Amino acid sequence: MATYIFYTDEGVTIAPNNEFIENLQVLGIEDGASKQEATMNLFKNNEWIKSMEYSEEKIRCYAILKPNVMKQIKSSI
Repeated sequence: MATYIFYTDEGVTIAPNNEFIENLQVLGIEDGASKQEATMNLFKNNEWIKSMEYSEEKIRCYAILKPNVMKQIKSSI
């Protein structure tokens, strides 16, 4: 099992001074045995992503905690 972060470049953020900033939007962090499983979990656990009309094609995914690293962490605890 790995942990993945999902993000997109769609949308903007409003800074405290009310200016718009173009940046990446983090949509969620999910676990999965594969990228595909984690993606299914993302949409299942975050129905707002589709209702806010984020494009599935623009969503990016990156493994932030891979199984071998998780195993090392667990063995040292």
